[in-house]
Amino acid sequence: MQINYAKKEVSCKLVYYGPGMSGKTTNLEVVHQRVPDRNKGEMTSIATEGDRTLFFDFLPLDLGKVRGLTTKFQLYTVPGQVYYSSTRKLVLQGADGIIFVADSQADKIEENIAALKDLENNLADYGIKLTEIPLVIQWNKRDLPNALPVEELEKKVNHIGAASSEAVAAIGDGVLSTLKLAASMILGRLNSKEPPAGARKAVQKANEKEPERKDDVFVARVNADKISRSYFNQYCQARHRLTISPANLEDFKKFNVEEKKKLLKSLINHVLLLQDAKRRNISASKEETDSQIKEIAKRFGPHKNIDAFLSNRKLSMDNLRNEAIKNVIIGKIVKEVIPRLGERMKVTHEDVTRFYNANASGLGGKSLDDVKNQIAAKLKQRKKRVLLSEFYSELRKRAQIEIFEENI
Repeated sequence: MQINYAKKEVSCKLVYYGPGMSGKTTNLEVVHQRVPDRNKGEMTSIATEGDRTLFFDFLPLDLGKVRGLTTKFQLYTVPGQVYYSSTRKLVLQGADGIIFVADSQADKIEENIAALKDLENNLADYGIKLTEIPLVIQWNKRDLPNALPVEELEKKVNHIGAASSEAVAAIGDGVLSTLKLAASMILGRLNSKEPPAGARKAVQKANEKEPERKDDVFVARVNADKISRSYFNQYCQARHRLTISPANLEDFKKFNVEEKKKLLKSLINHVLLLQDAKRRNISASKEETDSQIKEIAKRFGPHKNIDAFLSNRKLSMDNLRNEAIKNVIIGKIVKEVIPRLGERMKVTHEDVTRFYNANASGLGGKSLDDVKNQIAAKLKQRKKRVLLSEFYSELRKRAQIEIFEENI
């Protein structure tokens, strides 16, 4: 805690901790998107011994004061896989509270346990016990098919009985309620001399929805799902960073109205796809998703690791994972619902030759033999896009879609 008596302001440091790829950065991005500009600072990234640390300040207006002083929070995390223990330890220095972002998937139990133990050890080096600091465990990724029941996660991971909440950070669900719970615990501790409420159970029920905020604005409704403007803005930036060439990459792309309408159509298709996949009980396994992530990264040239790729494009792992999951699900649905798939995806020698003859001037003088494989792959992708367009059209015919153009 830092006190600025001149400004009558107290700054509290809140750290998002947890295993790699659990959704720590996504939590920060959602909060940063949803906090009004007048109440927040810029998202800042600093290099720390080969890793990165993200942080920003924000001023909550509805959490009260500390002994008459205005409260400001500094949110910190170390994104992605952290390779240096010193980075994880350093980010905890001076922390007033911690949100431990846990991955709800069954195969992530051991990683959650190890990360919580790592947190305990790093705090011990500062002379702090895990039960002596305001701590909230966020059970993230509750929407995934292999997510364990909260009761089982509590039993296997939350051995100290810390406060907990549920979230699907990728779409913003549960992010703000987790933050508010942690912030309230911190302020409660600072306003009293009692031990933190970390050991007092404050679990949000699995079926308890995060209350809709008065300033929530929606750009569309797809069947029972609403698309908020904040989530749509995140989606637009992610699409830009995933698809644009490095030379044209912008830190924060500003889209015109027509670009936004095109991106909203793409997002609606994505929501329809996930809804249809859920109805068909189709999902993407961890192995399938990881394989797709590697394929996506290959498109943009060699990278030492996935984190370097994400850092260069200012993406979170959840951005890339969502894209990978979408690709896996598309592949499975295409095989299941499109008749005569093999026949309709087939690219003949005549197709390749016809394309080559029509586009030879733009192929740098290369012979047909030099480029036939690339042309065949390009034509196959084109056929796949046509089939997907037909599939999305069918989904749209059966769906109830409402677009709020005034909010785009």
